Amino acid sequence: MKKLIVVLMIGIAPLLSLNAQQEGGNEDAIESVKIAFISKQLSLTPEEAQKFWPVYNQYTMELKKTRKEHRGDELELREKVLNVTKKYKPELVKCVGPNKFNRLLKSEGDWHQIVRDEIKRRHERQKMRKNRPGGN
Repeated sequence: MKKLIVVLMIGIAPLLSLNAQQEGGNEDAIESVKIAFISKQLSLTPEEAQKFWPVYNQYTMELKKTRKEHRGDELELREKVLNVTKKYKPELVKCVGPNKFNRLLKSEGDWHQIVRDEIKRRHERQKMRKNRPGGN
């Protein structure tokens, strides 16, 4: 697991850098790394992947929409996100089974933590550069 995280950090680091530098960002590239991460975590068979990804893509699109619409009230947002997850659970379980569905939820949390850690690491590194003599 640690090797996988290190590999993903190496893979996502340049993408986050591009994201920060480009006005529109590079969300597609980051999304590709996320897809690879989830695929690895779930060990999807080709048949599962064929069924899973279209449903998962709908699920994530609805989550993004929900997050955009409910900024501000954190409790309401969490409730809406939970409702979206409950709505898609039967269909996702049908695609990959209950064990892989649970691993999916954990993997999504792990992914978000990896991204947060990388962003934090970059901010700290940037702060150190600013604070050293001659730094900008």
